[in-house]
Amino acid sequence: MLKMFRLGGNMKTNKAFSLVLALFLAGSVSAQTQGEMFQRVGVVGDSLSQGFFGVTVEKKTQDWAYPVLVSKQAGASVSYNVLKGPFVNLEDVLKWDCGIFCIAESIIGGNASTVSLPTHAGITGAEYTTLLKTSGKCEDITATKQEKEWYWATWYWYTYRWVTVADCKEPDKFHQFGLRDAGTQAQVMEKVKPTFLFGSAGANHVLCTALHTSIDCLDETRFKRDIREFFRRMAAMGSLKGGVLFTVPNVTAIAFLEPYKDPNGRANYSGLKAFFRNSVSDPNQVLDATEIGTISNFLNMLNNEIKAQAATMRFAVADLRVIFDDLKENGRPIRSASGWSPGNARANWPLPNQPGVFGLDGVHPNMYGHSLFANELIKAINTRYGYSIPQVSEYTAWYYDTLNRNPVDLKKFLTENIFGQAISWVVSIFT
Repeated sequence: MLKMFRLGGNMKTNKAFSLVLALFLAGSVSAQTQGEMFQRVGVVGDSLSQGFFGVTVEKKTQDWAYPVLVSKQAGASVSYNVLKGPFVNLEDVLKWDCGIFCIAESIIGGNASTVSLPTHAGITGAEYTTLLKTSGKCEDITATKQEKEWYWATWYWYTYRWVTVADCKEPDKFHQFGLRDAGTQAQVMEKVKPTFLFGSAGANHVLCTALHTSIDCLDETRFKRDIREFFRRMAAMGSLKGGVLFTVPNVTAIAFLEPYKDPNGRANYSGLKAFFRNSVSDPNQVLDATEIGTISNFLNMLNNEIKAQAATMRFAVADLRVIFDDLKENGRPIRSASGWSPGNARANWPLPNQPGVFGLDGVHPNMYGHSLFANELIKAINTRYGYSIPQVSEYTAWYYDTLNRNPVDLKKFLTENIFGQAISWVVSIFT
């Protein structure tokens, strides 16, 4: 009762103290100049951060990845290993800009140039688990196995014992070429000790459901364990002055998926299928209404956790889920400095007279889409830290985006072209 009385009796004092505390916290965030904040930029992430579009990673795609664009606009820079594959730039192939030798070289992949310690460590296919565990040399640096160790127990008795050793399996080529000898993404950041961090790697924890039309990959326990461990390690570095995270859009609304209604009225055969399938012959080839509901719930949990981590780290947050929903519903106007517009961009790959934000895989942004993405992060950073970082010209990005200027109707190609039908058949077997 005494404590309650004292608190009540000093209501004005408490309010004043709260106001001072709030101003102090806000001031401590904005006290960093833009130059100090972006003195040393670090990047972790997945295909969105590495610059994957056209079904590959190469210099011209990496140069348009959102961390590169935002860093440039903020007067900073990042360094990274430049890739030339693996896989091919599908846009170049369909436009006959990449012949047989180009295709062969791209499929093999490699590095166009390298750095000993990249400040940009984002890798295609990554998630918070692989940020902690996958290096350029090992798929899982924490993995172990039992192995026989032979030794002389006595001068006449040669025997063995079981010992625990590292189980270093070769990672995928994106990790091999992107990280090389630098360690895992988390280890790279601990060596770089950035002042500003692009730290988003949540999408693949749920995007897997859309790509495989299955919810088997959802693992809330693993996601929460690993995102929390990653940011615990980042906070422990002591170098970070700020950063930015973004929420994950509705993965069931990407261009890769399209509605399908079973002609026989079976509920588990109806829902969302991959765009390249003409029909559904198995329930595993479609996300039904129940599975879509499960994905939505998981996405809410995932985005709430991302926002919680951002609040703990005092990072900016771009709510891309809201932005993507608006893009899906209303489109995004593209306009030149003179006022001319090619139209509103939609949440699809570009079609004749219809700009779009996706590349031909229906999952990753094209050049224009990356500029849009970068601008939303710039807005969030400016709002959080009180800066005035200029935005990327979305019209310029659209203008130089060959896919938007000269669209390829991939679905039409896959269904009406003999070569396309062969590709569609191969993809349907291995997906």
